[in-house]
Amino acid sequence: MKLPKTIRAILALVLAALVLLLLDLENRKQTEKEIPDIAIFKIASRVILDNTENGIIDALKQRGFIDGETCNIKQYCSEGDMPTANMIAQNIVSSNFDMVITISTPALQTMANANKEGKVMHIFSAVTDPYISGVGITGTEPHQHPKHLVGIGTFQPVEEAFDIAVKMKPDLKKVGTVWCTSEVCSEACVRLARKKCDEYGIELVEMSVESSTQVWEAAMSLTMRGIDALWLGGDNVVESAIDQLINAAERAEIPLFTNNPFKVYNNVIFGVGARYYDVGITAGNLAADVLNGKPTNEIGVRNVVPNNLVVNPKALSNITAHWDLSSFQ
Repeated sequence: MKLPKTIRAILALVLAALVLLLLDLENRKQTEKEIPDIAIFKIASRVILDNTENGIIDALKQRGFIDGETCNIKQYCSEGDMPTANMIAQNIVSSNFDMVITISTPALQTMANANKEGKVMHIFSAVTDPYISGVGITGTEPHQHPKHLVGIGTFQPVEEAFDIAVKMKPDLKKVGTVWCTSEVCSEACVRLARKKCDEYGIELVEMSVESSTQVWEAAMSLTMRGIDALWLGGDNVVESAIDQLINAAERAEIPLFTNNPFKVYNNVIFGVGARYYDVGITAGNLAADVLNGKPTNEIGVRNVVPNNLVVNPKALSNITAHWDLSSFQ
């Protein structure tokens, strides 16, 4: 039975529309594949890590990688909870992201452990010492890191912190510190502090903790041992409880000096560290280079520390001993 011309014309139009629709869907799939999917994973919401993240996103935008237009960016944060961090890392790998950018040493380690097969290109940032993080980075040269894993280190200026403290108080003899034994970044800072204290003849009194809930008790214990000051290096766990350190310093009427220039108030006499927004800019530009096709075997792992010093003269109002800030005001 022969169909009427009108029906045949309608069927032809429907068929043509279906073909065009299928072609459009295929074109869309191809277009979507051309837009990279990028995950940004930070271990917690803290000023340092937030600033790094902002720098990364701004650098990517400046290089043409705009979320929702020329790339898709998804941001993750585990808020310091390691089981959550592990779940996030596994999800990033299984979701077939083109790249993940991690912020902090724990985020680097967690992501690297989930991504051992190198399914996702991994750029790391805000890491104190990547060479001791146990993720296969053995040195600064391009051939001394896995092909899928590259980034920048940001070793806090520990030595400079003690140099400044001694200039402010030349007779500084005893400094207390609380640090988390499970954080390699913290251990790296403490090792450097021990060496610097030996050079100055300063006794470094240490109290180790396993969680932020132990910081207050550890800090109070230190203040009862006749310390002249408290010092905090790069430590994600203790940093999350910095107010407990500050409160302990206030009670003892001694200063706290840190490697965090963004938490300088009350008895914190100074903070010296990196401008982490600039660290993020550097990491974002590195990520853009890789997204644009630069081979990772041409990229080394370097240390990026754009120093930032913030001094707090108001701290002197609640410090018994004399600290001279005149050279830093």
